[in-house]
Amino acid sequence: MTEAPTASRDFMIPEGCPLCAADLPVRVTAAGPSGVCKHCGWLGRPLITVTHQGLRVSYEGARA
Repeated sequence: MTEAPTASRDFMIPEGCPLCAADLPVRVTAAGPSGVCKHCGWLGRPLITVTHQGLRVSYEGARA
C-alpha cells in the first residue's frame, strides 16, 4: 500500500483576503488549501486552479 505524502506547503497570496484585502497566508496539504487572515480573522478554503496564465484563486460563495 502506498502512503499519501504528509508534507505541507505554505504560500502568501498578496491582497488575498476576500474581506479586508490583506495578504492571506495559505497552507496546502493533502486535504487541500486553507487560509486564515492574520488581519481580520477570516477563515476559509480558497480554491486554487492552474490555468495556462498561472494560478487562479477563488472562494466558494464569493461573488464579484
